[in-house]
Order: sequence, then C-alpha cells, then structure tokens
Amino acid sequence: MNERAPNVGVSTIHRAKRFEVICDEFEMQCSAGNRPSIEAFLPRVDGANQQHLLVELIAVELHYRRQKGESIAFLEYQTRFPGLSQLWFEETIQRMPDQSTDRSLDFGPDDASGLEKLGKYLQPSNRPSWLGRLQHYELERILGQGAFGIVLKAFDERLQRVVAIKFLNPDLVTTSSPRKRFLREARTAADVRHENIVGIHAIEEEPLRYIVMEYIPGITLQQCLDQNGPLELNEFLPKAQQIAAGLAAAHAANLIHRDIKPSNILLEVGIEKRVKISDFGLARAVEDGSMTSSGLIAGTPMYMAPEQARGEVLDHRADLFSLGSVFYQMVSGRPPFRAASTVAVLKRVCDDTPRPLQDVIPETPDWLCAIIDRLLEKKPADRFQTAKEVADLLARCHSELKLNGKVASIGGRENRQTLEMQRVRNGVRNASTAIDSSTGKGFGSIRLRENSKGLRY
Repeated sequence: MNERAPNVGVSTIHRAKRFEVICDEFEMQCSAGNRPSIEAFLPRVDGANQQHLLVELIAVELHYRRQKGESIAFLEYQTRFPGLSQLWFEETIQRMPDQSTDRSLDFGPDDASGLEKLGKYLQPSNRPSWLGRLQHYELERILGQGAFGIVLKAFDERLQRVVAIKFLNPDLVTTSSPRKRFLREARTAADVRHENIVGIHAIEEEPLRYIVMEYIPGITLQQCLDQNGPLELNEFLPKAQQIAAGLAAAHAANLIHRDIKPSNILLEVGIEKRVKISDFGLARAVEDGSMTSSGLIAGTPMYMAPEQARGEVLDHRADLFSLGSVFYQMVSGRPPFRAASTVAVLKRVCDDTPRPLQDVIPETPDWLCAIIDRLLEKKPADRFQTAKEVADLLARCHSELKLNGKVASIGGRENRQTLEMQRVRNGVRNASTAIDSSTGKGFGSIRLRENSKGLRY
C-alpha cells in the first residue's frame, strides 16, 4: 500500500510563498545598499510567524552589514528585540563564511601575496613595471590565486604569445599530496583538446613546478553573475551548451572534473566569446574515481553531487549534477544549495529539493526548468546520462527558439503542480524546524536561504 502524502493545505502553501516574498523584498533592499527596517517588515505576517521571520531578517541584515565591514554588537539587537538569544546571535555570525574562501581566479591584479612567495624564484623583468621573469616567460600581473596555485598572466618570448602560468604554491612545493595533485591537473587537462576547455601548452618542474596554459582574456562566470545577476535566456543557452560540450569532451577522455562551478568557467571576450572549463585540479580517470580517502571529500560542497557529498565512488554523472547547479545559478542568480556551514550544505545537497526556478524567476520557461530539474536529480540514474545529451538538447532548444520563437516539449517531465507541491512541503517542513517557540529559550536555529552574491540565513 502506498503511503499517503501529508495534507498540505492551500493556505499553508500561500503562507510559505508569502514568507519567501517578504524575505526576498528585504534582501533586495539590503543588496541595493539600503537599510530596510526589520521592525517595519514584521507586521506583514501574523504573530505566530513573526519569530520565524525575525530570525531570517536579522541574519540577512547581519550578512550585509558584515559585507560592508560595519561594527556589529549584540547589545544593539538585544535592545531592538528583547529576548533575542546571545548564543544564537554569536553562532550566526561565526557561521557566516569568510567571503574569500573560494578565491580561484578571483584575486585582483593588485594582490601581491602570491608574488611575495614567488619572489625568490624570479629574475628582474626586461619590461618596465612587469613583475619579473622566469626562464623565457615575462610575468605581467597576478590573475588569481587558490589554495594550491597562483596564476599569472605572462608573455612567452620564445613562441611570442600571451599565456597564463599556474604555479604550485611555493609553501606546498615540498609536500607530496599537493605536488601530485598539481601535476595531475596538468596531465589530465593536457589529455583533452577541445575549444571549450582551457588548453595546456607545457608542464615545467624547474626551478619550481608550473603549468603554462592558454590565456583567456575575460572573466569567470562567477564574476559575470556577481556583476550582472541572472542571465537572459539568449545569453544562457549558448554558454550552457558550450559548458556541456566541454564536459562531454572530458568525459569522452574518461575523465571526471569533480569541481564544476562558476569560478572554474571562463568567459572569453572578443568576437567568438567562447566559454572554457578550467581547473582540472580534482579531475581523475573514471577507473580511479574512488581516489578520495575515507573521511575526505574533494570538491566544492555547494555544487557537488549527493554521491560525492557522501564520499561514494563517482562516475561522470556527478559532473552532471554539478552542471545542473551551475545552470540553476546562471538562470536564478543564486546557487540551489547554500548554508552557513559545510555540513549544512552537504545535508541540503543530499536531502533537500531546490526552490522552484519559476518562484525565483517567474518567466523561466517550463522546458528549461525540466532540463535543470533532471540534472539535479538525487539519483544518478534519474539524471541525463551524458553531457553530450545535454549539449545536443541545449543546441536544439537554442535553434528552435531562434527559428520559431518557442521550444517544443522536451518530454519526460513530471506534472509541475505535483512537483511544486512536493517542494512547498519541503519548504514548510524546513520552516517548521526554524524555531521552537514552545521551549521558552529564545530563538532556535534558523532556516537557511540563498541569494545571488552570498548567504541569506
């Protein structure tokens, strides 16, 4: 006998949606640089829901104040909201991640921390105001820096071309694991030649280990989304198709990327405006998909597949889930899974259903929602089975849209109303655990929410 689904009334659904709308409006005012009044927003819900709304709005306000570098004191909020738990307040601030934790290719040209580490390996440059010289490479400026590597723009005087050079962090040069990972990135990426994957020109080991790569003038997809917000459909489709095509080429070479995310996708400027996948630092042959040792999870939690979050053996379909997370963010401006700690993110990835895209961007077409929903299926067997299938489908949709102004049904979609009801139930269930006012112990843990630039708690 089938278990009957819980009865979620229409009024409950409406209340949950209204709650989201109010929080969205508050967050939009904060992101615009304003200081909306929490006290003015609270009367917009009934008394039973005001405590739920209060913890949400306080955490959003704290996040944006922290981004601005403002001084934050518990006494201020205790005066405004008597009964506020100091423990909850302090834990909320502590859980807010450092905005610099994901710094792959995101450092500005004036950041000299990486250069200081490289200094002892460099000779003076022959070019005024350039950073230095290493063998036949003249180093112009820092492009970015991550935990394992430092990336610089350079000029190859031997071949007379502009390149990007990624150096293994000198602090890690004598450590076996980072050194092996660095070389693994170079070798796996060099095995794949495709217009949507950053090409590798050379691998050098003296006087320190570095990779000479194709230089891509432009910005990362993450920077694009931060600067401009969600992509329009005519921008999304060609970019998404190219990302999927690049992944298909890697998978055809029997490689799993393992870390597909917006900061690892480069957007080229110029006439062709190609999209390129970079940073194969976690890539590995499918036969060695269980490389992660027990207890260690490799990848970026917000974009990893449930099976990756659980530390299971992976195949290429894990990349397809990550691709779905990237597509979701391209369309909505926000990742599908965000939380204040790594553990909370991983739990959401494994257990939660993302907020329906049409709740965030109402004009998102059903066929695009269907594609992204299928990529984000929890079970690998329920997703698209190959990146090529996704690339071909997106190319077809783009072509139909240009020719006919619409896309024919792609099929294989659940009834959207049923799907939405399931998701609302998840949302209501999450909201019900946000605070237990019956304990008399002040404010409990908060429900976590997302936005385009950072966390909404």
